[in-house]
Amino acid sequence: MNNSSQLKQEKKLYDSSKYEESLDLYEQLFNENPDDFNIGDLISYCWAIYQCQVKNFTDENELFEATELITELIPQADLNYSNTCPYTFSVMKVLDLLYGKKEYYNMSYWLDKLNPVLLDETRNNYKGRLYRSKKEKYYDYSSKSELECAEWNSCIEICNEALDSLNEFTNNSDTWYRWRIAKSLKELNKNAEALEYLNDVLEVKKDWFVFKEFAENYHILNENEKALNYICEAILTSDPVNIKVNLYCLAYEILDELNQEIAFRHVELCYLLKVESGAQIPDELEDLMIDEDELDKNQLIEEINNYWSDFKFKNREQEYGTVKKYFEDKNFGFIINNKDESIFFHKNEFKGDNVYVGQLVSFYTEKSFDKSKNEESLKAVCIRGE
Repeated sequence: MNNSSQLKQEKKLYDSSKYEESLDLYEQLFNENPDDFNIGDLISYCWAIYQCQVKNFTDENELFEATELITELIPQADLNYSNTCPYTFSVMKVLDLLYGKKEYYNMSYWLDKLNPVLLDETRNNYKGRLYRSKKEKYYDYSSKSELECAEWNSCIEICNEALDSLNEFTNNSDTWYRWRIAKSLKELNKNAEALEYLNDVLEVKKDWFVFKEFAENYHILNENEKALNYICEAILTSDPVNIKVNLYCLAYEILDELNQEIAFRHVELCYLLKVESGAQIPDELEDLMIDEDELDKNQLIEEINNYWSDFKFKNREQEYGTVKKYFEDKNFGFIINNKDESIFFHKNEFKGDNVYVGQLVSFYTEKSFDKSKNEESLKAVCIRGE
């Protein structure tokens, strides 16, 4: 059988889903006569490699070696005109693995093998969930890895390229590109520029770490009054305290010149949280000679939260009322204030465990939005039983 006939036979084996047999024959023939392979034969050979050693890999080293071989045998196809490409699919498989393991330093080698211009923007909808296109995933992986590897300028460049070239963004990915730009600008001591990007981020994401980022930039700019406002917002979110460890350290730094007593409560809580998690204690915390046996974490949290609640509402009028309705299974209810107005509240705004109908309370109000009525409304916050 001549080489052309053998290649056709191997293609038939592949088309019959006999991938292992197909790959064995492709490897044998390629080792004997590589010059007999045209581009179509090489692509078929690469598909066999992909099916056997990449798609459902069990050995990471084999995955890397197989993908390396594929990228040597064929070029990256333009997925704007072609539906499939073993080159792209394989490199993406490697990147998925490295990203999942947070091996950011190893990603740049594989990212450099992809030309984003040749990646498509087709997004798949599976069971009602929209998934990123390959082009968007490339920019996500690339910008994240550059940020984690402290390549600030490169991160900014990639994020701007993504914002300029992508036509659609999945799960607010455009916000994450702006977030990474802001983080990079802060590291480059361009804090005023960082704040401009953070303002865009805040329109979409009001998470504690966004407020913390504002506070850090204002602190660096010696605008500590503004920094305190954002620390306040960050601390008063309902997120678990254990993920806010560094926030409490930042609060300590800024408050130390204003109120040393409450500042020290923050650093004590930071210390307790680090001990609790088994994290390494920085020298500056060790030097404070904090005795964790003398501290009560819950008491510290309550004291700190009360301080920031008072700080937040210090120039606002306190209201009084009665809990009129409370739906325990849904953790929300309504308060009737002294003006006979019904104000919505959520359980997590109560400064205490007990909530019951008829309870006298003090509270403040903030603007909210009633989705059921499609109109602006008020909600009660910082609620205390009287």
